[in-house]
Amino acid sequence: MSLIPVYRSRASALHTARAGAGAAYCAALALTGALFLHPLVLSAALAAVVLAGIAAGVGRGIGHSLRFALPFALLITLINPLVYPEGDTLLFRGGEVLGRRIDITLEATVAGALNGMRVIVIVTAFGLLSAAVDPDQLLRMFRRVSYRSALTATLATRLVPVLVRDATRMGDAARCRPHPPGRLTVGRAALSSALDRAVDVAAALEVRGYSLGGRTARRRQVWSRHDWRVGGAAAVIAVAAVTAAIAGLGSVEPYPSLQIETGPPEVALSAALVLLSLAPFAGRAARMGVAHA
Repeated sequence: MSLIPVYRSRASALHTARAGAGAAYCAALALTGALFLHPLVLSAALAAVVLAGIAAGVGRGIGHSLRFALPFALLITLINPLVYPEGDTLLFRGGEVLGRRIDITLEATVAGALNGMRVIVIVTAFGLLSAAVDPDQLLRMFRRVSYRSALTATLATRLVPVLVRDATRMGDAARCRPHPPGRLTVGRAALSSALDRAVDVAAALEVRGYSLGGRTARRRQVWSRHDWRVGGAAAVIAVAAVTAAIAGLGSVEPYPSLQIETGPPEVALSAALVLLSLAPFAGRAARMGVAHA
């Protein structure tokens, strides 16, 4: 649970902006990682996520996301050259395993490392979303689309940590007894407590009229300067990434011979990603004041 960033309200432009703008900002950074395989662009996207997290005051949460993503990236790096032995540069010639010859090439190893780096960028971008975007506001956006689904997701995000704490405390209490009960007994007690809590929550919601599922009222909220800055940065990052991908910038051809095109356009794109990601936190307009007019 500690590897998953948890939202806490902070005085930053990303926290103050509405959930839609914040989610679009994080999704634009994740989109950049998904579109490109170029090491310079991926490094810039990762730097953009990390710097944005530090500027928003959630650098510790971004560190947790990095630790969560690193094992998966390493696994991809190790598996890719084993299952896809393509490429002209042979690094290691192995024997046969189950009738399949194991040859490790430079191209397959680099391709695996780049795909692992892509995973790191995407995971850390969504880690930034988890740490800096209010989940209640984010789910509230979907209440007019699917009222019951939004309510279920809201309750799940709130109750799951509570149930985990209950189960942990029950396990600690069980270990303090002279003859600790088995794991099955503790698990049964935790499940029984979860069901009791679910019944209580369902009864409380029914009394308050949630079972009717009526149409919710639309509340119009004026966009603040933080909404415009974060949402504008998200739009520009997404447009720049998609346009560059369509134009063929940052192309990487791992097979049969490794070819990584690096020139002024790739350098400019990488610098633009970092600068655009920091734009919502720069200048006097980023200072905290009245969030919404």
